[in-house]
Amino acid sequence: MRSSNLFIFVFIFAAALALVFTANANELKGKHKEAAVACADCHKTDTPDKPAPVTSCKECHGGYAEVKELTKGGEVNPHDSHLGEVDCRDCHKIHAQSQLVCASCHNFELIVP
Repeated sequence: MRSSNLFIFVFIFAAALALVFTANANELKGKHKEAAVACADCHKTDTPDKPAPVTSCKECHGGYAEVKELTKGGEVNPHDSHLGEVDCRDCHKIHAQSQLVCASCHNFELIVP
């Protein structure tokens, strides 16, 4: 009887931890969180089961040409890449910490929102 209670406790504890980690992984970060963007705004459903398409990014932020124009004028324009039109999601992580993909080869001092 005692070992079954321990098993139930461990199972419930593990399930609760998994739920907390899953909820945190799906939480919005940065300006999207501040703007109270809903799941359906990007994923087109309230219960997403896959990443939002890049077309959703373009609906609000414009296409590559518009974003390139908005970010010109600094030391380097990360949206004017020699790699061409890089997938927005390569750098911008809406549910996690964003990362500068360019930094894998270059030493740019850029902050990625």
